[in-house]
Amino acid sequence: MTDHTQPPAGFTENDLRAANQAGWNEAADHHRAHPQFAALLTNFAEPGFSCLDAVATTRLKMLGVGGQSVAQLCCNNARELLSIRNMGAGRCVGFDFSQAFLDQGRELAAAAGQDLEFVQTEITAIPLAYNGQFDLAVMTIGVLGWMPDLSAFFTTVARVLKPGGRMFLYEDHPILNMYPDGEQPMPPQPDESYFRSTPYRADNGLDYWSGKPYDAQPVYWTFHKMSDIIMGVVGNGFRIEDFEELPDDIGTRPSFENQKEQLPLSYILIARKDA
Repeated sequence: MTDHTQPPAGFTENDLRAANQAGWNEAADHHRAHPQFAALLTNFAEPGFSCLDAVATTRLKMLGVGGQSVAQLCCNNARELLSIRNMGAGRCVGFDFSQAFLDQGRELAAAAGQDLEFVQTEITAIPLAYNGQFDLAVMTIGVLGWMPDLSAFFTTVARVLKPGGRMFLYEDHPILNMYPDGEQPMPPQPDESYFRSTPYRADNGLDYWSGKPYDAQPVYWTFHKMSDIIMGVVGNGFRIEDFEELPDDIGTRPSFENQKEQLPLSYILIARKDA
């Protein structure tokens, strides 16, 4: 019996990245038509608007983003990056492999009257001209699963930062990979191993705003254990300054919050690049 959650035989990392890029470009029209995008256009027209939650806002204020140069890796439509700019950051550059979502980022930046730079690129192929250019590298909510090679990803984060620059990672907890997507009866029942080593194929679309499936280009999500993430950070020239696992849903599993037997749902990791 064929396991339809597995990549096809002979599937390479380059095939995976190409499929994921096509999947995100395909999803952009679904997001563009969603009322939440229209709301973002309206909200960013108001000076100082931020879509960041209290946890991210507090940590970023502690880091002192005012005047800092900021890169967001896998910026999608750059709503978080634009929010950081509205907190007083200096130069802000968003990197993503989906040209369609970067185009939406330009729309939001224009609505806000802010000058952001957008670069279409596979993340580990960010042009060398950006090496050592940033005080802060930001990654938020659902980035690492699209990275088949964590070491290459964190190497890229390190190379775009200045000596002493920081990375800010605010992510879904990897334990959530064990559970089916969408709303679940409580307590939820796992349907995958935490230690799954092959990418997971999904073909129901990437419209995370509406949650509605559509007939979509297959995409591939890679499972990473928390130990993979921690060792990927420290193994690429970073010193961890802050790490906290949180009970807070950050956009994917609201029904998992406020349980008697509470799973970790998200985490924040802040690390400094060695000088």
